[in-house]
Amino acid sequence: MILLIPGPTPIPNRVQTAMAGPLVYHRGPDFPALLTGIVEDVKRVFPTGHDVYLLSTSGTGAMEAAVVNTLSPGDSVIVARAGNFGLRWDKICEAYGIDVVIVEAEWGKAVDPDCVRAALVANPSARAVLATHSETSTGVLHDIEAIGKIVSGTDALLIVDGVSSVCAHPLPTDDWGVDVAVTASQKGLMVPPGFAIIAFGPKAGKASERSTLPKHYLDLSEYRQSLEEGRGPFTLPVTLLVGARAALDAIGEEGIDSIWERHARQASAARAATNALGLDLFAERPSNVLTSIGLPETIDGLEVMTRLREQHGVVVGGGLAHLRGRILRVSNLGYVVDEDLLAGIEAIETVLSDMGGDIEVGAGVTSARDVLKK
Repeated sequence: MILLIPGPTPIPNRVQTAMAGPLVYHRGPDFPALLTGIVEDVKRVFPTGHDVYLLSTSGTGAMEAAVVNTLSPGDSVIVARAGNFGLRWDKICEAYGIDVVIVEAEWGKAVDPDCVRAALVANPSARAVLATHSETSTGVLHDIEAIGKIVSGTDALLIVDGVSSVCAHPLPTDDWGVDVAVTASQKGLMVPPGFAIIAFGPKAGKASERSTLPKHYLDLSEYRQSLEEGRGPFTLPVTLLVGARAALDAIGEEGIDSIWERHARQASAARAATNALGLDLFAERPSNVLTSIGLPETIDGLEVMTRLREQHGVVVGGGLAHLRGRILRVSNLGYVVDEDLLAGIEAIETVLSDMGGDIEVGAGVTSARDVLKK
């Protein structure tokens, strides 16, 4: 089976092999070196100079940790959203009694940084701006660098969901003024789901001193104290951490700059194939995490996905919410080799042609291969 989905992403054999080894005791003498080594090496994939903590949660748990460790009941925040996962920020905030001001763009478009600026001017008491780097429901990459320049000139924090973008795009927290950034194991890190990572900067640290939202399991002060001893305050997913060690070794060997370039090259190939087939690119400002392909109105995207899986062994993402059945989301995130991407494009060509689409079979693969050769 070829997985071209934005998570969980394919797992390299060396990671699978590492996780099949003996269980590591999280209170044993070898665990501190494992944990602290992962913490230091994972900083390079953002990159970040901030404090980093590993949480036994999904990426959503790290997003919730970002909120409960920096805000208090009645605080107001600005949420910049333009897709399904941007909605998650305001749902978390509303659950904790945080007032939310929405800056919204149409799905498929990126949030305009100037709209964030206007919202900050109109809401000077806003404690934070919460944004999504790569919106995987639409394939859009938001301009966090530009938003960071705006927010850094205020007292507000910039809190960023980098769950899918880390490893596919740079998210330099220090240079871009990002105070909190989160990611998760099952995305660019090429590890199964089960732990998340939160980078927590000094401005966020000061905010945490006045934060009064309830927290226990997600209290980062507990993680900070335990990390000084090389441990977690609660049981960490030790088998996944062994896998993360192997994945980070692989990332170090390839080099994070080369990994960013690989994602850019493969995403460019997928976009070139889409254009060659006469299909629409749904994202106005496309991410290198995935390519969102708009389908002709006569084609049922759900049927396309079923045929891809059953007839060709290719799994792609579909549209979410009102985009269900209208787009395909073809991801090259994580451990995706060129041959698998080309096989996926070839399968999409064949299925669309079989379903009556006006498709020149072979055009997409040819265009993609030309890009990959470069």
